[in-house]
Amino acid sequence: MTPELLNGAGLTHGSTVFALADIVFAAASNSHGPLALALNVSINFVKATSAGAVLTAVAREENLTRRTGLYRLEVRDEKGDLVALAEGLAYVKGT
Repeated sequence: MTPELLNGAGLTHGSTVFALADIVFAAASNSHGPLALALNVSINFVKATSAGAVLTAVAREENLTRRTGLYRLEVRDEKGDLVALAEGLAYVKGT
């Protein structure tokens, strides 16, 4: 995290954490071929981080049907601590 990504309290801005989770959600939900678009994403912030933190995110597919995909999104810091936990529901467009 760089100073530009911090909020007024000097902590990593929630939109930065959300964007990281959203990127892995998009990658995972579109990994099967057909275009997938978000229907809903909810996020829980569980740990604050600040400048110098290194965040990584992982998406796990929990359920996939012909038209929807459900994903668990985890954002962790450089120590492996959970920073945010999100769930994303994607709509898979037909061909």
